[in-house]
Amino acid sequence: MKGLKFQTRLILGFSTILLFSFIIGIIAFIEIKTISKNTESIYRHPLTVSNSVRDINISINAIHRSMKDVVLAKNIEELYESILLVNKHDRQVYTSFKLVKERFLGDKEVVNDAYAAYRDWEKIRNEVIMLKKGGHDERAADITRGRGAFHVNLLFEKTKILTDFAQNKADEFYHNTIESGEKSIAILITSISLILLISLVTAVWLSKSISRPIHNFIEEISTIFTNQDDLIDNVQNKSEQEILGITSKKLRSAYQKLNDFNKELDQKIEQRTSELKDAKEMAEESEQLKSAFLANMSHEIRTPLNSILGFSEFLKKDNLPKEKKELYLNMIDNGGQRLLTIISDIVDISKIESNQFSLSYEITMLNEIMDNLERQFAIITNKKGIELKAVKSLDDYSSFISTDITRLSQVISNLLENSIKFTDKGTIEFGYQVNKNKLLFHVRDTGIGIPKEFHHLIFERFRQTDTQESKLHTGTGLGLSIARGIVELFGGDIWVESEEGTGACFYFELPYLPTASSQVDKKIKTEELFLHTNGKTILVVEDEPSNFIYIRDLLSEFNYSVIHAKNGQDAVDIINTKIDIDLILMDIKMPVMNGLQATREIRKTNKKVPVIAQTAYAMLEDKRQALNAGCNDYLAKPITFQAFSEIVQKHLSHNN
Repeated sequence: MKGLKFQTRLILGFSTILLFSFIIGIIAFIEIKTISKNTESIYRHPLTVSNSVRDINISINAIHRSMKDVVLAKNIEELYESILLVNKHDRQVYTSFKLVKERFLGDKEVVNDAYAAYRDWEKIRNEVIMLKKGGHDERAADITRGRGAFHVNLLFEKTKILTDFAQNKADEFYHNTIESGEKSIAILITSISLILLISLVTAVWLSKSISRPIHNFIEEISTIFTNQDDLIDNVQNKSEQEILGITSKKLRSAYQKLNDFNKELDQKIEQRTSELKDAKEMAEESEQLKSAFLANMSHEIRTPLNSILGFSEFLKKDNLPKEKKELYLNMIDNGGQRLLTIISDIVDISKIESNQFSLSYEITMLNEIMDNLERQFAIITNKKGIELKAVKSLDDYSSFISTDITRLSQVISNLLENSIKFTDKGTIEFGYQVNKNKLLFHVRDTGIGIPKEFHHLIFERFRQTDTQESKLHTGTGLGLSIARGIVELFGGDIWVESEEGTGACFYFELPYLPTASSQVDKKIKTEELFLHTNGKTILVVEDEPSNFIYIRDLLSEFNYSVIHAKNGQDAVDIINTKIDIDLILMDIKMPVMNGLQATREIRKTNKKVPVIAQTAYAMLEDKRQALNAGCNDYLAKPITFQAFSEIVQKHLSHNN
């Protein structure tokens, strides 16, 4: 060992400890694996079999009750409803028997015997159903009370054999697990004691092998300093003064390097501290903004909700005058529209931040967009006594462009709403002009204005100017942020010019994409889609009763026949009965089988029937999943009459 370096000795000592630790780890792993295997065996075999047999017994009881309902059915609807329940539980029994056959560790003939008894009972059930359909109610009831009840008791006896065997097997695995655990503890205690002893011996050995040479080195240095006159005399070709000079120079150099390193380290620490301080301040500011936004949003949501719930209570009163009823309904509608606007803003800002916002370009007349917005907002400005002006730099014939109509209108609407909110008198002007290959839009008002120190903040989410006048107005603080996100998605820019007390002018610039009017496709009117669609049958797959009633009443406007399925499995069963269905309205989130699974099952047997997904999920990925599952179109909730009628009529007309 004397010839080995300190590093080699340390590596050797720690390697010895690591080797024994690794051996203990392997032993512990093997024992844990054994316990895990026993636990898995309990789950995969006895526990699974017991649960499956329990499910079989539950389903048998359910089928037996449903068969009684079959016998007691008073009409064809009750009969088929009971048969559907029998078939549903029958599928569950077959699934459970399949799992028992795979996992049962005993004699498979016991399982086959129980399964054969179930098949015999199935024949009896089919006989009862045929008698009931043929009008032989008494014979059907006698068989159910006689042979049917006997087979049910026989099945319970046979499944009890399976349960008892599974319980015994579970006890066996449990005892094996206990024994393995006790064995593992004994092995681990012995192994840990052994490695502690080896570690102690190795530590003592390493300590002595390293400390002894160091001690000898210190003694030698002491001797050198004690007898340095002799050492200097023995240095060849060097005087005492030269040796001391060299030593002093090296010490100064080492000190200088150490000093420079300390300065550099201090600078880095100061820089990092400053960065952490800035990050902390930004995080605190962001948290304060979010808290303020959530508090404001709670107020904004509760206000229309309070209106909706309050006036709904008033409508429950008897003998309510017609005028008040109409007033309350208008107030509820206004509250609902306001709540929908808030939710739409939240969804839009979420889409923008997650890069799921997309544009849909189409050819339109820009002047028509401006005219529609002028008519829409003139109602509000007239009530406030504000003059509204629309400025258009192109004539109608020259104003055809390619753009996303909805999103362009949304940007201008958000800016107009902002101006109306902060303007109590004077004029609001909005319009556009062509600047080479750009369209420059503006919204100018004579309102309270915006201080210059807030110009860089107003387009950020959750931000509102912190002035006394602005605090008097409500709002989510998302409108301008959404406008900026949409403008940037267009490839444009948005900014504001304003001073406090002198009004504000918002500008945004978009690429100018002119289109000849002859290229504009004529839109098909919604009324034309209503032709040749009466007498159609529509399957509505919806688990929420209130949603179904709303959709049913919408469809009643067009004299359609409506069939209701409460979940995806019922929809698949109805389609498999070969009933002529002209259109399916498919909810996505449902119990038993969701809408996507149901659509995939339907597409296996019916490729032609149109399926329209309807869901509260409104993200782009949700629409893509629905279309990939086989849906023809997608309708996001809340569903408006206009959007609903257009999409239904479109697919019925195509199918026709």
